[in-house]
Amino acid sequence: MPYEEEKTLFSLSEACKELSISLATGRNWIKLGKMLPAYRQNRTFYFGREEVEALKRQLQDGKNQALKSRRNKKYISGNSMYQSYISENSINLPIVQAVVNGVRECAKKGEELSRALLAECALQLLWSQSTDKETSQCLKRFLKQELPRPIGAFLVEELLCPYSCAELLKWVEAYPELFDFFYTYEEGEDVLGLLYLSLKELENRKATGAYYTPTAVVKSLCSHLFLKNEIKEKDILDPCCGTGNFLLQLPPDTRPEQVYGIDIDPVSIKLARINYALKYQVFEKELLYHHFIEGDYFSLSQRKCYDVIIGNPPWGYDFSEEEKQRLRKKYRTAQGAGIESYDIFVEQALADLKPKGCLAFVLPEAFLNVKTHTAARELLLRDTSFQYLEYLGDAFDGVQCPSIILQIILTGMPFCSIGMTVKGKGQEHTILKERKVNSSCLSFLMTDEEYSVLEKLSHSSDKVTLAGNSKFALGIVTGNNKEYLSSRKTAENEPVLKGSDLYKFRYQPSKQYMIWNPDSFQQVAPAKFYRAKEKLLYRFICNQLVFSYDNTQTLSLNSANIVIPEIEGLSMKYIMAVLNARPAQFYFKKQFQSVKVLRSHIEQIPIPKAKKEAQESILEMVDALLAASDAAMIRIYYERLDGIIAQLYGLSEEEYRIIKASMEEENLFLYFP
Repeated sequence: MPYEEEKTLFSLSEACKELSISLATGRNWIKLGKMLPAYRQNRTFYFGREEVEALKRQLQDGKNQALKSRRNKKYISGNSMYQSYISENSINLPIVQAVVNGVRECAKKGEELSRALLAECALQLLWSQSTDKETSQCLKRFLKQELPRPIGAFLVEELLCPYSCAELLKWVEAYPELFDFFYTYEEGEDVLGLLYLSLKELENRKATGAYYTPTAVVKSLCSHLFLKNEIKEKDILDPCCGTGNFLLQLPPDTRPEQVYGIDIDPVSIKLARINYALKYQVFEKELLYHHFIEGDYFSLSQRKCYDVIIGNPPWGYDFSEEEKQRLRKKYRTAQGAGIESYDIFVEQALADLKPKGCLAFVLPEAFLNVKTHTAARELLLRDTSFQYLEYLGDAFDGVQCPSIILQIILTGMPFCSIGMTVKGKGQEHTILKERKVNSSCLSFLMTDEEYSVLEKLSHSSDKVTLAGNSKFALGIVTGNNKEYLSSRKTAENEPVLKGSDLYKFRYQPSKQYMIWNPDSFQQVAPAKFYRAKEKLLYRFICNQLVFSYDNTQTLSLNSANIVIPEIEGLSMKYIMAVLNARPAQFYFKKQFQSVKVLRSHIEQIPIPKAKKEAQESILEMVDALLAASDAAMIRIYYERLDGIIAQLYGLSEEEYRIIKASMEEENLFLYFP
């Protein structure tokens, strides 16, 4: 396993999904100590995969009785509700919730029941176009030919295929209460999509990489896209349209002839046609089938070019080996060992854009900075410029994955950042000065003033980095912490540190112990790293640089990794002081936008080459801070060190103020809890 391999974390919502419990239950378990977070960032808890999976096994095998109460049984299995998919004030939201709750209680479930419920909803929406009367039990009367055929009835018949009337009536008559709700047509609300998603099993969504986009995100993408781009007479494509939620948010002056959708899911594309027909009052079969195609976007026999391409491409689609071989022959972004579906969507969409065409996708934030996506970034930097970039954070229900809206224009020329609007994390700004970019990392969440400070840090005349001047080692991966760790000290075991034990400059005494037996661990570095005369330990999972000094040869787990600087003329404690100072943290934050501190990040941090006298002064304060127990004195020493290091970087008072202001609300990790 390579050093940089990133360990999986769960947010609270994702941990609750994995454990099949409600968010309220999860919060209660944290209070009761039944779930222990790996770390906390602001008000957000994060949990290690091993701990969540261990708890899940305990719940499944009955060793943990927490889910035995009637209150929690409904969360053990079944269907989930994608509430943020439509607006929170939608009048259909409680109706869909009630239907999903009813299905959850059904003794038997099947694809036929889901299709029947979707058809009931579709019929009511279509029926509402020709009458003001509310009507339920539409499907039963439709199948028995007791209901006048609404316009667009062929779309419902297509949705019900291949099931016979007898099969469908059996479900309708078995669960009549599920068909006794009233759905209301609401412009711009994909109630059909919400019902479909809520009836699908969660694992099926994961297998296809389908994480459906909340309405608020769709509206944000469309509003900014058409704020800067004229829509009249332009062809618009969603190449992964799902049930059509992006297309429902198009401006009111968009004509139906302009709009196209493609999706590989046969049910989704059928529902998209119904949504399209309802939005534009278009019921011409030929037009509907020509503009909304069921198929693989990468394998279309006929292609055309579009002025605008929008959507949320699949994330983490599980391609077969045969599909991977085919994709590698066609796409630059499919050449690595792993193939990411949204990279290929970006590449194909660029090929399908007309000159000066616009692409607007919802993507993981990792697209901007993770090595796997370098090829896709190279394509963008070669031929496009960015119009709009919005950092969304964790925008999807139950998914711990910070996301972005990326809006680009195909210029056919090298990338230019001037005029680009950036929004997110409490700020919005337009870039007015050209910025240097490269495909290794695209970071724009900084103002022009902050960028100037970052450039000054990067190009300090007398600096050095840890690249090639240090040794790195991963902390111990036991493979089973429950087996190897103990909370009791014995004559045979010794302390072992976790990431949560580390604070700037020092660490709190460990409450965990282990017996050093490297042959039994899943992964372990050579003993010389743990037993080094002196070393630095750092938090791997953190949005801050947190480095602790150790000269007691203490063991550490993989959440507390090791670096041993070897820069001639610079002491280890001096380097630690620099890495813990605000200028280094500012560089890390603005350059990488990461909650994981990777070796590649640390190796790029600029370190001023201080003279011996300056280092000695800093080392005196570091030793005083290490010896201090009073929080006020620790803060005083830290602020003095921080100011001196800012001067070593050659920062002006205004530049240092900009750095401090950018981290005003952040935890400094100076004090033990």
